[in-house]
Amino acid sequence: MPKVKPVDGDEMFKAMRARSKKGKAWKRVKANVTHPELKTSFQLDILGVKKNPSSYLYTNLGVMTKGTIIEVNVSDLGLVTPSGKVAWGKTAQITNNPELDGCVNAVLLV
Repeated sequence: MPKVKPVDGDEMFKAMRARSKKGKAWKRVKANVTHPELKTSFQLDILGVKKNPSSYLYTNLGVMTKGTIIEVNVSDLGLVTPSGKVAWGKTAQITNNPELDGCVNAVLLV
């Protein structure tokens, strides 16, 4: 029976596979998120894909395209809910095309 080997950081974030027509597909774990009221940008971890307007199949597969609603980790920002608890996951909408740009830019939905 084969043993499962641990994956180090370099192997986890390398290019997955080069495609013939498109560029390389990268695993994206961070997003540049802009807070609309504070007018500042933060680099936050992506927790998951909530809704992809392109297709419900893209939502299930976790594909990120322009307009996708993602959940980001905002615990570092110190945002507090009305009940006084620290919020750790909020939604943001992707504003660029990650396939072409190679990075994820999003606006926090307040």
